[in-house]
Amino acid sequence: MLPEVSIIVTNYNYGDYLPRCLRSCLSQANVNVEIILVDDCSTDDSLEKIKPFADKVRILKTKKNSGVAVASNLGIQNCRGQFFFRVDADDYINKDMAFIMKTYLEANHDAFCVSSDYLMVDEYENTLERRYADKNNISCAIMYRRDLFEKLGGYNPKMRHKEEEELRKRLGDKYRIHHLKIPFYRYRMHNNNKTKQPEYETWKI
Repeated sequence: MLPEVSIIVTNYNYGDYLPRCLRSCLSQANVNVEIILVDDCSTDDSLEKIKPFADKVRILKTKKNSGVAVASNLGIQNCRGQFFFRVDADDYINKDMAFIMKTYLEANHDAFCVSSDYLMVDEYENTLERRYADKNNISCAIMYRRDLFEKLGGYNPKMRHKEEEELRKRLGDKYRIHHLKIPFYRYRMHNNNKTKQPEYETWKI
């Protein structure tokens, strides 16, 4: 049976958080999902940490460290679900996320994608604050129609960072996003967040 939803997990040196992320993806209820982990040439113990999941998760590797756009595209090109969404390897998700977002897209054919709200959490998974995706969007927690996403060109492989911002700018009115005001996604705050790195702040779209 083909999966209904593909979950793309992109990872670079997040071995400490990866098991929690994968467990949350594997816990999805009421929907047939596949999880594709794309490792972007990690230099930490990520490959050791994913060994217990090897029979449940499809594992792909980039040829060289290329950034999240290339890693995401590789996962999307290999996924089989009608819908997909991304999860960063240091984050985790609610068990109902895939089912409810899939159901929404099935009922709203004018939507290219649908986003969910998210909770900011600390290292110990304590909630810090809720954020609304229609006001503060992130690259993850967005479910896309895979056929349309690929038809419209996917992520720009030159974008090591801010690939979602570039996609929205490039597609313009074709980027028809709907929002679900339900916080399915957990965005973990820690010292090594990609968005805290100097390269991220100076990256140009």
